[in-house]
Amino acid sequence: MEMLHGRGKTIGRAVLALVVAFLTTIILLLGFAFLLLKLQLDAGKTELGILVIYVLSCFVGGWYCGRKAGQRKFLWGLLTGILYFLLLLAVSALGEEALQPALARTAIAFVLCAGGGTLGGMLA
Repeated sequence: MEMLHGRGKTIGRAVLALVVAFLTTIILLLGFAFLLLKLQLDAGKTELGILVIYVLSCFVGGWYCGRKAGQRKFLWGLLTGILYFLLLLAVSALGEEALQPALARTAIAFVLCAGGGTLGGMLA
């Protein structure tokens, strides 16, 4: 029974970290949308801004999860980053009829999400 209670706590911690990461994403995307409106940035800068938002969101989620975990913080941050990426991939798949992502962009997003979460967990 004690092991089951620990597993539920683990899942709850990861889910809560994802919620924190996505709330951070929403706030940062709203700010970025305002900047896009005022500055009228080109496509390259827009893509870079979105990647930065992914990294910052994973960092915050990884930091939160690492603070709650207490030990192996970097692994909790890594888990948060990977789950964030997988959720982004799933949401992207729902939004497009034919999901054929560029492999290089997807790999870069994965590395950045995992790295941002890991760094957040390490600094927690």
